Amino acid sequence: MRTAAAPGSARIAKRWPLPGLVALALLAGCTAAPGLGRDDRRVAVDPTEAPWNAVGLVTTSSGARCTGVLVSQRAVLTAAHCLFDPRSARRIEPGRVRFRLTPLLAGTGSEARVDHIIMGPGYSVRPGPRIDPAAPPDADWAVLALGSPLGASGPPLQLAAGYIRPGTALVFGGYQADRRELVADLDCAVMALGRDTAGRIMMRHSCVATSGSSGGPLFARGTSGDWVVAGVGSMADAGVAGGWAVPTAAIARAVLTAAPAAR
Repeated sequence: MRTAAAPGSARIAKRWPLPGLVALALLAGCTAAPGLGRDDRRVAVDPTEAPWNAVGLVTTSSGARCTGVLVSQRAVLTAAHCLFDPRSARRIEPGRVRFRLTPLLAGTGSEARVDHIIMGPGYSVRPGPRIDPAAPPDADWAVLALGSPLGASGPPLQLAAGYIRPGTALVFGGYQADRRELVADLDCAVMALGRDTAGRIMMRHSCVATSGSSGGPLFARGTSGDWVVAGVGSMADAGVAGGWAVPTAAIARAVLTAAPAAR
């Protein structure tokens, strides 16, 4: 993964409101869809055009369906909560996870098995699945190391290294539970950045998305005009448009912190 400069510096304005939030994984029996409000702006997007040609479907042997994005030909960024068994709350083994590009285009999809998983430090869930209040919210991310390369060769998508300024335009899409095709909200933005009592920061956004969009990328335009990944879809309130994402700045910080220990 490569990182890029953020479109602008950000001011941390809000506290992190944990109660009432639900993970954006596919939750059976959820009566009010998380992340959806009265104004459903989602439209079908072409999975063969940038940046959507890097977005694919993450599936597990437990039946979870989430979204992920290729950040290199052998690495997929997604949400950590997608990779836990909902009954036991244990991590799913890498060999029981698959990633598929353009899964609904007959004859053009490509799939790879997952050989290894790098997960946000300290992340966990409770059976249900339910959010674990003790888990760091900004650790709800995972990198799937693929057994074979996928996608077009060339420069990988970059991750925004800094926290994105509130008001910055975003697009957010994924393979969602209530729609067959790849859909996205093309008219949303960063609303605020929230900090919990431990100082961990999450991104509040206005993007309309629901179950299945977990792990999906929130794209912003970088300083050069190219698409960058600004965040990873994580949680939302039931029946309320928008939600919370893990800023890629938190991922970059975790990777850089771990790097010296790996040497």
